[in-house]
Amino acid sequence: MDFLKLPRKISKIEEFSIIVFTLSFAISLVDTYWAVYLYQYTGSEIYVGLISTLFTVVSLVSFLVLIPIFEKYDTSRLYQWSIFLMGICYILFLFTQSLWVIVLLGVILSILTVVRINCFGIILRENSKGPELAKNVGMTFTIMNLGWLIGPLVAAALAETYGIPLLFLLSGFFFFLALFSYKFLHLGVKKKICSPSQKNFFEAIRIFFQDKDLVRSYIVSGASPIWWAFIYVYMPIYILERGLGVQWIAYFLFAVIVPVVTLEYYFNVLADKLKYRKPFVYGNIFLAFILVLAFFISNIYILFGILVLGSIGIALVEPSAESYFFLIAPRKKLERNYSIYNTSLDTFAILGKLIVAGSLLILSFSYAFLVLALLFLFFAWISLSLKQVSGVKDKKGEKLL
Repeated sequence: MDFLKLPRKISKIEEFSIIVFTLSFAISLVDTYWAVYLYQYTGSEIYVGLISTLFTVVSLVSFLVLIPIFEKYDTSRLYQWSIFLMGICYILFLFTQSLWVIVLLGVILSILTVVRINCFGIILRENSKGPELAKNVGMTFTIMNLGWLIGPLVAAALAETYGIPLLFLLSGFFFFLALFSYKFLHLGVKKKICSPSQKNFFEAIRIFFQDKDLVRSYIVSGASPIWWAFIYVYMPIYILERGLGVQWIAYFLFAVIVPVVTLEYYFNVLADKLKYRKPFVYGNIFLAFILVLAFFISNIYILFGILVLGSIGIALVEPSAESYFFLIAPRKKLERNYSIYNTSLDTFAILGKLIVAGSLLILSFSYAFLVLALLFLFFAWISLSLKQVSGVKDKKGEKLL
């Protein structure tokens, strides 16, 4: 397809952001009603949480088992294959009403999502010099979340008229559109950063967790997956149980992403200038405060507003966690360490889901806010010990550590 190659007028990161936006929009179409979709087949919010936890466990294991694949094979090709196969899986949901088949497809999607996420980070890092890293990560996350902003509104309009199955079809279509765009724009990583490791993944994990800076980075990155697991798994069901229509799920998910879209870029640039420690501390304390406040709110509409404000804290810590890791991680072992680091997405998503599910077994829904607040205070405490680093101090475009 070389004849399609056009003169590049924008940076590769800006082009890559177009792909990221398309994929986030496609995923958000389904994720808006994913919990409701599972609830239709299980009839229990606890089962929904447990099935979601299963998918997260599969993802967690995949990040570790697939380390040799990430080190050995071309990042760009792996990224393209993950997009192609995910598009097929989403379309296959149209042809089944069996819970077991749905779970199987969910497991496959979990594995493919691991490949997509890992390749996404490598492509982003390799096309970002040190001084540009914070801006590129902030911009990419902002555009990615723009897809999550628009997606719920589109999903609400379509699901109300045509039903949830249409969302799977459209999601598959946009995955294929993203794949075509990726090939058209000739994106990717042209050279490998590290040679395949001769160590098994258990040894790689041991080496990773011997590095105190990497461990702290791993822990503080857990704030975002815990927050979004709660928002996307439990809040939709809570909204239905409070007697609101399904359209309110989309309205809430739209509103909760607005602060993230509007603030992440600026917060990430600011975090880099402040060397990351203070933004992590303040962001997590703010989230804990919001959740404690939510505990005392009984009005569902006021609760919506409180949780939307909570996303300001997520805007402060979400892209900063990614940038911080890239700055402290050794470049020559990036694929290996990044895959292990990404298990934090699933480790803490599992933790969040199980904690909320456990609290629902013995307490009312509102007590989940207090439990989650304690977790965010823990993240703030760990953040106090983060090494202070900044990409803008790196004049040669390489990490100074």
